[in-house]
Amino acid sequence: MPCKYYKLIIAAIAVCSLSACGFFGKEPLNIDGERINIISEDSSLVPDYASGELKIRLPRPYDNARWAQNGGNSQHLMGHLKTDTKLKKLWDTNFGEGTSKRDILIASPVISNKVVFTIDAEGIVSAFRLDNGKQIWERRLKPKNKEEKSASIKGAGLAVFNKKVYATTGFGDVFCLDMFNGKKLWRTSLDMPIRIAPSVAANRVLVQTFDNTLAALDADDGSILWRGQTDFEATTIVGGASPAYNSEMDVIIAAFSNGELRAFKASTGTPLWTDLLVSKRRTNSLAEITAIKANPVIDGNKVFAVGYNSVLAAIDLRTGSRIWEREMGSTNQPWIAGEYLFVLTNEFNLLAINKNNGKIIWNTTIPTGDDMEEKSGVYGSGPVLAADRLIVATSNGYVFAVSPYNGEIISYISTSDGIAQSPIVAGGITIFTTEDADLLAYK
Repeated sequence: MPCKYYKLIIAAIAVCSLSACGFFGKEPLNIDGERINIISEDSSLVPDYASGELKIRLPRPYDNARWAQNGGNSQHLMGHLKTDTKLKKLWDTNFGEGTSKRDILIASPVISNKVVFTIDAEGIVSAFRLDNGKQIWERRLKPKNKEEKSASIKGAGLAVFNKKVYATTGFGDVFCLDMFNGKKLWRTSLDMPIRIAPSVAANRVLVQTFDNTLAALDADDGSILWRGQTDFEATTIVGGASPAYNSEMDVIIAAFSNGELRAFKASTGTPLWTDLLVSKRRTNSLAEITAIKANPVIDGNKVFAVGYNSVLAAIDLRTGSRIWEREMGSTNQPWIAGEYLFVLTNEFNLLAINKNNGKIIWNTTIPTGDDMEEKSGVYGSGPVLAADRLIVATSNGYVFAVSPYNGEIISYISTSDGIAQSPIVAGGITIFTTEDADLLAYK
Protein backbone atom coordinates (compact mmCIF):
# COMPACT_ATOMS: atom_id res chain seq x y z
CA MET A 1 0.00 0.00 0.00
CA PRO A 2 1.42 3.40 -0.86
CA CYS A 3 2.76 5.43 2.00
CA LYS A 4 0.65 8.45 2.89
CA TYR A 5 3.45 10.74 3.91
CA TYR A 6 4.97 12.79 1.13
CA LYS A 7 6.60 16.12 0.40
CA LEU A 8 3.79 18.17 -1.04
CA ILE A 9 3.75 19.89 -4.39
CA ILE A 10 2.22 23.03 -2.94
CA ALA A 11 4.42 23.33 0.13
CA ALA A 12 5.59 26.85 -0.78
CA ILE A 13 2.16 28.45 -0.74
CA ALA A 14 -0.69 28.79 1.71
CA VAL A 15 -3.72 26.66 1.06
CA CYS A 16 -7.01 26.37 2.86
CA SER A 17 -7.74 23.19 4.83
CA LEU A 18 -10.96 21.21 4.65
CA SER A 19 -11.92 22.35 8.13
CA ALA A 20 -11.43 26.01 7.28
CA CYS A 21 -13.08 26.89 4.01
CA GLY A 22 -15.44 25.86 1.27
CA PHE A 23 -14.60 24.75 -2.22
CA PHE A 24 -16.00 24.76 -5.73
CA GLY A 25 -15.50 28.52 -5.77
CA LYS A 26 -15.25 30.33 -9.10
CA GLU A 27 -11.88 32.01 -8.57
CA PRO A 28 -9.02 30.02 -10.17
CA LEU A 29 -6.03 29.16 -8.00
CA ASN A 30 -2.44 29.04 -9.20
CA ILE A 31 -0.79 25.70 -8.52
CA ASP A 32 2.94 25.78 -7.90
CA GLY A 33 5.41 22.97 -8.52
CA GLU A 34 6.45 21.04 -11.58
CA ARG A 35 3.58 19.72 -13.71
CA ILE A 36 4.91 16.70 -15.61
CA ASN A 37 3.65 16.61 -19.20
CA ILE A 38 2.30 13.11 -19.58
CA ILE A 39 0.85 13.77 -23.04
CA SER A 40 4.26 14.32 -24.59
CA GLU A 41 5.34 10.89 -23.31
CA ASP A 42 2.21 9.09 -24.51
CA SER A 43 0.90 10.28 -27.84
CA SER A 44 -2.08 7.91 -27.60
CA LEU A 45 -3.70 10.28 -25.09
CA VAL A 46 -3.46 13.43 -27.21
CA PRO A 47 -6.96 14.91 -27.72
CA ASP A 48 -8.59 13.92 -30.99
CA TYR A 49 -10.46 17.21 -31.26
CA ALA A 50 -9.04 20.69 -31.62
CA SER A 51 -9.61 22.96 -28.63
CA GLY A 52 -13.24 24.10 -28.68
CA GLU A 53 -14.13 21.90 -31.66
CA LEU A 54 -16.59 19.80 -29.63
CA LYS A 55 -18.68 21.59 -27.03
CA ILE A 56 -19.59 19.36 -24.09
CA ARG A 57 -23.23 19.59 -23.01
CA LEU A 58 -24.12 17.73 -19.83
CA PRO A 59 -27.52 16.74 -18.43
CA ARG A 60 -28.82 18.97 -15.67
CA PRO A 61 -27.75 18.05 -12.12
CA TYR A 62 -30.32 16.06 -10.15
CA ASP A 63 -30.92 15.33 -6.48
CA ASN A 64 -29.92 11.78 -5.57
CA ALA A 65 -31.07 10.61 -2.16
CA ARG A 66 -28.92 7.47 -2.08
CA TRP A 67 -25.42 6.18 -2.69
CA ALA A 68 -26.39 2.66 -1.76
CA GLN A 69 -23.36 0.66 -2.89
CA ASN A 70 -19.87 0.87 -4.30
CA GLY A 71 -20.12 2.97 -7.47
CA GLY A 72 -23.39 4.60 -6.34
CA ASN A 73 -25.88 2.05 -7.68
CA SER A 74 -25.85 -1.46 -9.13
CA GLN A 75 -25.01 -0.25 -12.66
CA HIS A 76 -22.35 2.21 -11.40
CA LEU A 77 -24.12 4.90 -13.41
CA MET A 78 -24.87 8.06 -11.42
CA GLY A 79 -24.80 10.88 -14.00
CA HIS A 80 -24.65 14.54 -12.96
CA LEU A 81 -25.26 14.98 -9.23
CA LYS A 82 -26.57 18.08 -7.51
CA THR A 83 -24.77 19.95 -4.72
CA ASP A 84 -24.24 23.58 -3.86
CA THR A 85 -21.67 25.25 -6.11
CA LYS A 86 -19.61 26.19 -3.06
CA LEU A 87 -19.33 23.56 -0.36
CA LYS A 88 -19.06 24.38 3.33
CA LYS A 89 -18.02 22.12 6.19
CA LEU A 90 -20.99 20.37 7.79
CA TRP A 91 -19.43 17.85 10.18
CA ASP A 92 -16.62 15.35 10.62
CA THR A 93 -16.27 12.15 12.62
CA ASN A 94 -14.03 9.12 12.99
CA PHE A 95 -15.46 5.67 12.25
CA GLY A 96 -12.70 3.43 13.58
CA GLU A 97 -9.37 2.04 12.40
CA GLY A 98 -7.80 3.33 9.20
CA THR A 99 -4.81 2.21 7.15
CA SER A 100 -1.79 1.17 9.22
CA LYS A 101 1.17 -1.21 8.97
CA ARG A 102 -1.16 -4.01 10.04
CA ASP A 103 -4.48 -3.16 8.36
CA ILE A 104 -5.71 -1.63 5.11
CA LEU A 105 -8.80 0.54 4.74
CA ILE A 106 -10.34 -0.22 1.33
CA ALA A 107 -14.11 0.13 1.79
CA SER A 108 -16.06 3.19 0.68
CA PRO A 109 -19.01 4.42 2.79
CA VAL A 110 -22.57 4.11 1.49
CA ILE A 111 -25.64 6.29 2.09
CA SER A 112 -29.31 5.36 2.34
CA ASN A 113 -32.33 6.65 4.25
CA LYS A 114 -30.33 9.69 5.38
CA VAL A 115 -27.78 7.47 7.12
CA VAL A 116 -24.07 6.97 6.32
CA PHE A 117 -22.77 3.43 6.79
CA THR A 118 -19.06 2.60 7.12
CA ILE A 119 -16.86 -0.44 7.67
CA ASP A 120 -13.38 0.21 9.01
CA ALA A 121 -10.09 -1.69 8.66
CA GLU A 122 -10.99 -3.85 11.69
CA GLY A 123 -14.31 -4.97 10.21
CA ILE A 124 -16.50 -2.77 12.41
CA VAL A 125 -19.69 -1.50 10.75
CA SER A 126 -21.09 1.83 11.95
CA ALA A 127 -24.10 4.00 11.14
CA PHE A 128 -24.11 7.82 11.34
CA ARG A 129 -26.79 10.43 10.75
CA LEU A 130 -26.21 12.14 7.42
CA ASP A 131 -27.28 15.57 8.66
CA ASN A 132 -24.98 15.88 11.69
CA GLY A 133 -22.62 12.87 11.80
CA LYS A 134 -23.87 11.50 15.12
CA GLN A 135 -23.39 7.77 15.54
CA ILE A 136 -26.53 5.62 15.61
CA TRP A 137 -25.06 2.14 16.13
CA GLU A 138 -21.92 0.04 15.79
CA ARG A 139 -21.47 -3.67 15.07
CA ARG A 140 -18.23 -5.66 15.16
CA LEU A 141 -18.04 -8.50 12.63
CA LYS A 142 -15.80 -10.85 14.60
CA PRO A 143 -13.66 -13.56 12.97
CA LYS A 144 -14.14 -17.20 13.87
CA ASN A 145 -10.75 -17.65 15.51
CA LYS A 146 -7.55 -15.86 16.45
CA GLU A 147 -5.70 -16.82 13.29
CA GLU A 148 -8.22 -14.97 11.14
CA LYS A 149 -7.70 -11.80 13.15
CA SER A 150 -4.31 -11.37 11.45
CA ALA A 151 -5.93 -10.70 8.06
CA SER A 152 -4.79 -7.32 6.70
CA ILE A 153 -8.17 -6.61 5.09
CA LYS A 154 -10.96 -7.18 7.59
CA GLY A 155 -13.63 -4.88 6.16
CA ALA A 156 -14.10 -5.37 2.40
CA GLY A 157 -17.22 -3.34 1.62
CA LEU A 158 -20.89 -2.48 2.09
CA ALA A 159 -24.16 -2.22 0.19
CA VAL A 160 -27.66 -1.24 1.28
CA PHE A 161 -30.81 -2.78 -0.14
CA ASN A 162 -34.40 -2.99 1.11
CA LYS A 163 -33.52 -1.50 4.52
CA LYS A 164 -30.73 -4.00 5.12
CA VAL A 165 -26.96 -3.54 5.18
CA TYR A 166 -24.84 -6.17 3.45
CA ALA A 167 -21.19 -6.40 4.51
CA THR A 168 -18.29 -8.47 3.14
CA THR A 169 -15.13 -9.19 5.12
CA GLY A 170 -11.60 -10.41 4.56
CA PHE A 171 -12.50 -13.48 6.61
CA GLY A 172 -14.71 -14.75 3.77
CA ASP A 173 -18.03 -13.91 5.38
CA VAL A 174 -21.09 -12.09 4.08
CA PHE A 175 -23.32 -10.48 6.69
CA CYS A 176 -26.84 -9.07 6.53
CA LEU A 177 -27.57 -6.45 9.19
CA ASP A 178 -30.72 -4.59 10.14
CA MET A 179 -30.32 -1.03 8.88
CA PHE A 180 -31.86 0.55 11.97
CA ASN A 181 -29.99 -1.19 14.80
CA GLY A 182 -27.18 -3.25 13.25
CA LYS A 183 -28.64 -6.58 14.40
CA LYS A 184 -27.20 -9.56 12.52
CA LEU A 185 -29.94 -11.17 10.44
CA TRP A 186 -27.82 -13.81 8.70
CA ARG A 187 -24.26 -14.75 7.90
CA THR A 188 -22.93 -16.84 5.01
CA SER A 189 -19.33 -18.04 4.76
CA LEU A 190 -17.75 -18.43 1.32
CA ASP A 191 -14.57 -20.00 2.76
CA MET A 192 -12.28 -17.63 0.88
CA PRO A 193 -11.13 -14.05 1.68
CA ILE A 194 -13.23 -11.24 0.19
CA ARG A 195 -11.61 -7.97 -0.80
CA ILE A 196 -14.42 -6.42 -2.83
CA ALA A 197 -17.64 -4.65 -1.86
CA PRO A 198 -20.87 -6.50 -2.71
CA SER A 199 -23.41 -5.38 -5.30
CA VAL A 200 -27.14 -5.77 -4.67
CA ALA A 201 -30.22 -5.60 -6.92
CA ALA A 202 -33.37 -7.63 -7.61
CA ASN A 203 -32.99 -9.40 -4.25
CA ARG A 204 -29.57 -10.82 -5.15
CA VAL A 205 -26.30 -10.10 -3.36
CA LEU A 206 -23.29 -10.48 -5.65
CA VAL A 207 -20.01 -11.28 -3.92
CA GLN A 208 -16.59 -11.88 -5.44
CA THR A 209 -13.91 -13.75 -3.52
CA PHE A 210 -10.12 -13.59 -3.68
CA ASP A 211 -9.88 -16.71 -5.90
CA ASN A 212 -12.04 -15.11 -8.65
CA THR A 213 -15.28 -16.83 -7.66
CA LEU A 214 -18.49 -14.86 -8.20
CA ALA A 215 -21.37 -15.94 -5.97
CA ALA A 216 -25.01 -14.86 -6.07
CA LEU A 217 -26.77 -15.00 -2.70
CA ASP A 218 -30.43 -14.66 -1.83
CA ALA A 219 -30.78 -11.27 -0.13
CA ASP A 220 -33.43 -12.57 2.30
CA ASP A 221 -31.65 -15.57 3.82
CA GLY A 222 -28.08 -15.62 2.43
CA SER A 223 -28.48 -18.95 0.63
CA ILE A 224 -26.12 -19.40 -2.33
CA LEU A 225 -28.06 -19.37 -5.61
CA TRP A 226 -25.12 -20.07 -7.92
CA ARG A 227 -21.36 -19.67 -8.33
CA GLY A 228 -19.14 -18.88 -11.29
CA GLN A 229 -15.34 -18.93 -11.39
CA THR A 230 -12.48 -17.99 -13.67
CA ASP A 231 -8.73 -18.52 -13.43
CA PHE A 232 -7.00 -17.22 -10.33
CA GLU A 233 -4.24 -14.61 -10.69
CA ALA A 234 -1.68 -14.67 -7.85
CA THR A 235 -0.02 -11.36 -8.76
CA THR A 236 -2.61 -8.66 -8.29
CA ILE A 237 -3.41 -5.43 -6.46
CA VAL A 238 -5.36 -4.72 -3.29
CA GLY A 239 -9.11 -4.58 -3.72
CA GLY A 240 -11.11 -5.11 -6.87
CA ALA A 241 -14.17 -4.15 -8.90
CA SER A 242 -17.72 -4.64 -7.66
CA PRO A 243 -19.93 -6.37 -10.23
CA ALA A 244 -22.29 -4.22 -12.30
CA TYR A 245 -25.87 -5.48 -12.42
CA ASN A 246 -28.66 -4.56 -14.84
CA SER A 247 -31.69 -6.25 -13.28
CA GLU A 248 -34.04 -5.34 -16.15
CA MET A 249 -31.83 -7.14 -18.68
CA ASP A 250 -30.90 -9.88 -16.17
CA VAL A 251 -27.19 -9.34 -16.86
CA ILE A 252 -24.22 -9.14 -14.49
CA ILE A 253 -20.81 -7.80 -15.56
CA ALA A 254 -17.95 -8.97 -13.34
CA ALA A 255 -14.28 -7.97 -13.57
CA PHE A 256 -11.51 -10.24 -12.31
CA SER A 257 -7.88 -10.08 -11.21
CA ASN A 258 -6.70 -11.97 -14.31
CA GLY A 259 -7.96 -9.19 -16.60
CA GLU A 260 -11.15 -10.96 -17.65
CA LEU A 261 -14.44 -9.13 -18.00
CA ARG A 262 -17.33 -11.61 -17.92
CA ALA A 263 -21.07 -11.36 -18.48
CA PHE A 264 -23.44 -13.72 -16.64
CA LYS A 265 -27.18 -14.29 -16.77
CA ALA A 266 -28.21 -13.07 -13.32
CA SER A 267 -31.04 -15.54 -12.75
CA THR A 268 -29.00 -18.68 -13.48
CA GLY A 269 -25.30 -17.76 -13.49
CA THR A 270 -24.95 -18.91 -17.10
CA PRO A 271 -21.86 -17.33 -18.73
CA LEU A 272 -22.77 -15.12 -21.70
CA TRP A 273 -19.45 -13.77 -22.99
CA THR A 274 -15.87 -12.99 -21.96
CA ASP A 275 -13.45 -10.20 -22.86
CA LEU A 276 -9.82 -9.85 -21.82
CA LEU A 277 -8.69 -6.33 -20.96
CA VAL A 278 -4.97 -6.75 -21.58
CA SER A 279 -2.76 -4.17 -23.24
CA LYS A 280 -0.47 -5.07 -26.13
CA ARG A 281 2.17 -2.83 -24.56
CA ARG A 282 4.60 -4.11 -21.92
CA THR A 283 6.66 -1.20 -20.63
CA ASN A 284 7.75 -2.42 -17.18
CA SER A 285 7.25 -5.16 -14.60
CA LEU A 286 4.00 -3.58 -13.38
CA ALA A 287 2.59 -4.09 -16.86
CA GLU A 288 2.36 -7.80 -16.07
CA ILE A 289 -0.41 -7.06 -13.54
CA THR A 290 -3.61 -7.64 -15.49
CA ALA A 291 -6.12 -6.98 -12.70
CA ILE A 292 -9.27 -4.96 -13.18
CA LYS A 293 -9.88 -2.87 -10.07
CA ALA A 294 -12.12 -0.16 -11.56
CA ASN A 295 -15.85 -0.86 -11.42
CA PRO A 296 -17.35 -1.64 -14.84
CA VAL A 297 -20.26 0.60 -15.84
CA ILE A 298 -23.46 -0.47 -17.58
CA ASP A 299 -25.01 2.35 -19.61
CA GLY A 300 -27.97 1.24 -21.72
CA ASN A 301 -26.81 -1.55 -24.02
CA LYS A 302 -23.11 -0.83 -23.51
CA VAL A 303 -20.48 -1.73 -20.93
CA PHE A 304 -17.53 0.54 -20.19
CA ALA A 305 -14.55 -0.99 -18.39
CA VAL A 306 -10.86 -0.25 -17.84
CA GLY A 307 -8.02 -2.46 -16.61
CA TYR A 308 -5.18 -1.59 -14.26
CA ASN A 309 -2.49 -1.67 -16.93
CA SER A 310 -4.42 -2.30 -20.08
CA VAL A 311 -7.25 -0.70 -22.02
CA LEU A 312 -10.42 1.29 -21.64
CA ALA A 313 -13.11 -0.37 -23.77
CA ALA A 314 -16.73 0.11 -24.77
CA ILE A 315 -18.42 -3.26 -25.25
CA ASP A 316 -21.84 -4.33 -26.51
CA LEU A 317 -23.73 -5.63 -23.47
CA ARG A 318 -25.60 -8.35 -25.37
CA THR A 319 -22.88 -9.76 -27.62
CA GLY A 320 -19.60 -8.85 -25.94
CA SER A 321 -18.28 -7.26 -29.13
CA ARG A 322 -15.93 -4.33 -28.66
CA ILE A 323 -17.19 -1.02 -29.98
CA TRP A 324 -13.98 0.94 -29.35
CA GLU A 325 -10.88 0.82 -27.14
CA ARG A 326 -8.10 3.12 -25.92
CA GLU A 327 -4.71 2.16 -24.50
CA MET A 328 -4.61 3.37 -20.89
CA GLY A 329 -4.69 1.98 -17.36
CA SER A 330 -6.76 3.00 -14.35
CA THR A 331 -7.95 1.76 -10.97
CA ASN A 332 -10.82 4.26 -10.98
CA GLN A 333 -14.36 3.73 -12.19
CA PRO A 334 -15.13 5.63 -15.40
CA TRP A 335 -17.77 8.31 -14.78
CA ILE A 336 -20.47 8.66 -17.42
CA ALA A 337 -22.90 11.55 -17.85
CA GLY A 338 -24.88 12.11 -21.02
CA GLU A 339 -22.70 11.42 -24.07
CA TYR A 340 -19.42 11.74 -22.20
CA LEU A 341 -17.08 9.58 -20.18
CA PHE A 342 -14.54 10.92 -17.68
CA VAL A 343 -11.68 8.81 -16.35
CA LEU A 344 -8.56 9.33 -14.21
CA THR A 345 -5.62 7.21 -15.39
CA ASN A 346 -2.82 5.76 -13.27
CA GLU A 347 -0.56 8.50 -14.65
CA PHE A 348 -2.99 11.18 -13.36
CA ASN A 349 -4.37 12.08 -16.76
CA LEU A 350 -7.96 13.22 -16.29
CA LEU A 351 -9.67 12.61 -19.63
CA ALA A 352 -12.96 13.63 -21.20
CA ILE A 353 -13.98 11.12 -23.86
CA ASN A 354 -16.82 10.90 -26.36
CA LYS A 355 -18.45 7.69 -25.13
CA ASN A 356 -19.85 6.86 -28.59
CA ASN A 357 -16.53 6.67 -30.45
CA GLY A 358 -13.78 6.74 -27.80
CA LYS A 359 -12.25 10.00 -29.03
CA ILE A 360 -10.50 12.16 -26.43
CA ILE A 361 -11.93 15.67 -26.05
CA TRP A 362 -9.49 17.06 -23.50
CA ASN A 363 -6.68 15.81 -21.24
CA THR A 364 -5.63 17.47 -17.99
CA THR A 365 -2.73 16.36 -15.79
CA ILE A 366 -3.59 16.38 -12.06
CA PRO A 367 -0.58 17.61 -10.02
CA THR A 368 0.84 15.09 -7.54
CA GLY A 369 4.46 15.90 -6.76
CA ASP A 370 7.59 17.59 -8.06
CA ASP A 371 9.72 14.48 -8.57
CA MET A 372 9.18 10.96 -9.84
CA GLU A 373 9.71 9.38 -6.40
CA GLU A 374 6.80 11.35 -4.98
CA LYS A 375 4.68 10.70 -8.04
CA SER A 376 5.17 6.93 -7.87
CA GLY A 377 3.87 6.80 -4.31
CA VAL A 378 0.69 8.81 -4.79
CA TYR A 379 -2.59 7.41 -6.04
CA GLY A 380 -5.75 9.22 -7.08
CA SER A 381 -9.49 8.65 -6.74
CA GLY A 382 -12.44 9.88 -8.74
CA PRO A 383 -13.73 11.59 -10.69
CA VAL A 384 -17.24 12.26 -9.42
CA LEU A 385 -19.38 14.76 -11.33
CA ALA A 386 -21.34 17.15 -9.10
CA ALA A 387 -22.55 20.72 -9.69
CA ASP A 388 -20.62 21.14 -12.96
CA ARG A 389 -17.39 20.05 -11.28
CA LEU A 390 -15.34 16.88 -11.56
CA ILE A 391 -14.03 16.04 -8.08
CA VAL A 392 -10.63 14.30 -7.98
CA ALA A 393 -8.71 13.47 -4.81
CA THR A 394 -5.15 12.31 -4.13
CA SER A 395 -3.66 10.17 -1.40
CA ASN A 396 -1.23 12.94 -0.41
CA GLY A 397 -4.06 15.17 0.70
CA TYR A 398 -5.47 17.24 -2.16
CA VAL A 399 -8.93 17.57 -3.64
CA PHE A 400 -9.31 19.23 -7.04
CA ALA A 401 -12.36 20.68 -8.75
CA VAL A 402 -12.01 20.43 -12.53
CA SER A 403 -14.30 21.84 -15.21
CA PRO A 404 -15.95 18.97 -17.15
CA TYR A 405 -16.31 21.30 -20.14
CA ASN A 406 -12.65 22.12 -20.84
CA GLY A 407 -10.53 20.34 -18.21
CA GLU A 408 -9.48 23.53 -16.42
CA ILE A 409 -8.48 23.06 -12.77
CA ILE A 410 -10.86 25.53 -11.12
CA SER A 411 -9.82 25.19 -7.48
CA TYR A 412 -8.29 22.86 -4.94
CA ILE A 413 -8.12 22.29 -1.20
CA SER A 414 -5.72 20.42 1.07
CA THR A 415 -6.48 17.95 3.82
CA SER A 416 -4.52 17.00 6.92
CA ASP A 417 -4.64 13.36 5.80
CA GLY A 418 -4.76 11.61 2.44
CA ILE A 419 -8.08 10.80 0.81
CA ALA A 420 -8.50 7.03 0.72
CA GLN A 421 -11.62 6.60 -1.44
CA SER A 422 -13.53 8.44 -4.12
CA PRO A 423 -15.95 11.01 -2.69
CA ILE A 424 -19.61 10.06 -2.44
CA VAL A 425 -22.62 12.36 -2.83
CA ALA A 426 -26.21 12.01 -1.62
CA GLY A 427 -28.85 14.43 -0.40
CA GLY A 428 -26.70 17.34 -1.59
CA ILE A 429 -23.96 16.31 0.87
CA THR A 430 -20.46 15.35 -0.28
CA ILE A 431 -18.44 13.00 1.92
CA PHE A 432 -14.69 12.38 1.79
CA THR A 433 -13.00 9.43 3.52
CA THR A 434 -9.44 9.76 4.80
CA GLU A 435 -6.85 7.05 5.35
CA ASP A 436 -7.26 7.59 9.12
CA ALA A 437 -10.94 6.57 8.83
CA ASP A 438 -12.36 10.07 9.17
CA LEU A 439 -15.54 11.13 7.43
CA LEU A 440 -15.58 14.77 6.22
CA ALA A 441 -19.05 15.99 5.23
CA TYR A 442 -19.71 19.11 3.14
CA LYS A 443 -22.86 20.82 1.97
